[in-house]
Amino acid sequence: MVGTSPPIAWLRVFAVAGRTLSFTAAARELNVTPSAVSQQVRLLEHRLGQALFYRLPRGLRLTGAGEALMPICRESFQRLDSAIAELFGDRGEDRLVVRVAAGFARHWLLPRLAGFVKAHPEIPLRIVASIWAGETLDPNVQLDLQLASAPFPGMQCTRLTQDELFPVCSPRLLRGRKPPQLGDHALLHTIGFAQGWTDWLKAAGMARPARASDLEFDSVLFSLEMAAIGHGVALARSSFVGDLLKDRRLVAPFSHRLKAADNVYLMHATGLPRSSSAGLFRDWLLRETRTDVA
Repeated sequence: MVGTSPPIAWLRVFAVAGRTLSFTAAARELNVTPSAVSQQVRLLEHRLGQALFYRLPRGLRLTGAGEALMPICRESFQRLDSAIAELFGDRGEDRLVVRVAAGFARHWLLPRLAGFVKAHPEIPLRIVASIWAGETLDPNVQLDLQLASAPFPGMQCTRLTQDELFPVCSPRLLRGRKPPQLGDHALLHTIGFAQGWTDWLKAAGMARPARASDLEFDSVLFSLEMAAIGHGVALARSSFVGDLLKDRRLVAPFSHRLKAADNVYLMHATGLPRSSSAGLFRDWLLRETRTDVA
């Protein structure tokens, strides 16, 4: 088991699934898809090295490990929610809170964000990061930019990107103008996406068995940075890597590109007024993506 604690989003999803004993019921409560709940539970089980649920034909049953973890999660979230309410109360209600997938924020949104701030200096803005697809929508988040394979039910959703997946590496790995031999370098995997190296290799008609020297990361930011410093080949998403390619910290040595099954969606409650802070940010974002991403 890894020494660091699992992401809090996984634990919250587990706590709801453990209380309802149903991925479908948990998904309804968390306003995500059942597959997103199932995926985050599997990732948590992988991190902990133990199964937390018995998957039954009709519902779920906690394993011994799940029964031990459940009261800890329940008490921890109750204390956390109470502490936040006590410390912050209703402050910040007029602040626009935008949650965004961390990789998309770092390589696409942040370089453009000054344009919105300049156009609307009167709007207080808070950007918070999400690491995993399918994270629950906090009531304080007005706009959510999240990776998903399809629109979320019950919300207004707009697909912002149509990503392509392709290998990237440091220019130092290139010998002359030839692409690197994948068998000579570590493959850098990012877990949590709908597709990975296996899918790209198959689509490109290539074979390369997994090796112990390959590395897994739970953030695309880590895998891209590892590639940029020359320690392997990462699988990039087109909307997450544009600035690194432009600055030549990374290069894309293979011509084959795979259409991504999951993309960045803008999600928010229905009926968002165009004149509201969230409406203004949404319209600015859509203009930017039409110009630069689509």
